[in-house]
Amino acid sequence: MSATADPDAPIHPFRVRPTTNRLLKENAMNRVQNTGITHPKPFYNEEQSRLKKAELDRYMDKKMAEWKATVPFASHLTEPELHQAYYRRTLIEHVWRIRLSRVSQSKAIYKIAQVAPRAARDYAQYQADEMLHDKLYISDAVAAGVTEEEIVATEPYLSTRLFEGFFYYALEHESALAPVVSNYLVEYTQVKLQPAIVENLQDRLGKENVKGQAAHLHVDTTEDHSQEMWDILHQLIFSEEDFQKVFKYIDDVQEILAMFFREIYEDTVAKHAATAV
Repeated sequence: MSATADPDAPIHPFRVRPTTNRLLKENAMNRVQNTGITHPKPFYNEEQSRLKKAELDRYMDKKMAEWKATVPFASHLTEPELHQAYYRRTLIEHVWRIRLSRVSQSKAIYKIAQVAPRAARDYAQYQADEMLHDKLYISDAVAAGVTEEEIVATEPYLSTRLFEGFFYYALEHESALAPVVSNYLVEYTQVKLQPAIVENLQDRLGKENVKGQAAHLHVDTTEDHSQEMWDILHQLIFSEEDFQKVFKYIDDVQEILAMFFREIYEDTVAKHAATAV
């Protein structure tokens, strides 16, 4: 410091002193990681993304055909005769799946934010739309004769718990892709299958008794949640290997969901049929 320098003068906030440069060199280490600070770009450009989505959609169409051919009662909710016990338990499990997803998907947002902040923001907005939809299914369950007390007292099926547990495992040990792929699969198949289901239930039960599911379908279709999921998913694909993982996660999720449909069939249809005989 010169003899004429004022020791009490404020340090200019943008002026780097020689001592600061020395300290920066001595401490040239930043241990902070997992912040998404680089805002990584998706692996595919806009046109490539469109083609990749079409490829995935064709694959999911094939998986839907496999599902219909191999999963018992796969198309039951579009049939003229409605199995009441099966339908009521379906609504109970929907409620629990949404309730459990509120927590697992919040963890997904946290993990995605460490990698791709924009994707985390978009996924958080999607989850904000979905998070309270259990109320829609509760209203239909009550209309079907299921009380809220009965829902609370009913432990979710093992398959439902495994479905949510799979996301915790994947988020910790594999990739944040898994829960987003799951929602992409669900939203894509919803648009394809759910209109016929809702229409049939309205014909069988009356529109007043299926208002929750109808409202849920309206949101999914008018807001194009299938495209929204792809717009998020493609932000998390940073290599060709990542894209191939999407196919594997589709297989995993469909297999766990098939476990659920087999479990509910055995519990509400096959077991009671065997007892009746």
